[in-house]
Amino acid sequence: MLEAHIKRNKDDSVDGKTDYERLKKMTEGEIEENAKDDPDAPLLTDEELKKFKKVKKSKD
Repeated sequence: MLEAHIKRNKDDSVDGKTDYERLKKMTEGEIEENAKDDPDAPLLTDEELKKFKKVKKSKD
């Protein structure tokens, strides 16, 4: 199983480049089609999603 680690520099933006106004105006179908067309974020299959583990929130 491939494990990926993403490193972020201290000064990197945490907001990303998401256009939330555009997203609010899109239908669920449009969002899904855009997601399917994104080569950087392939959609996961049901089998792949079953491999995910729940993470418990810390009580901090």
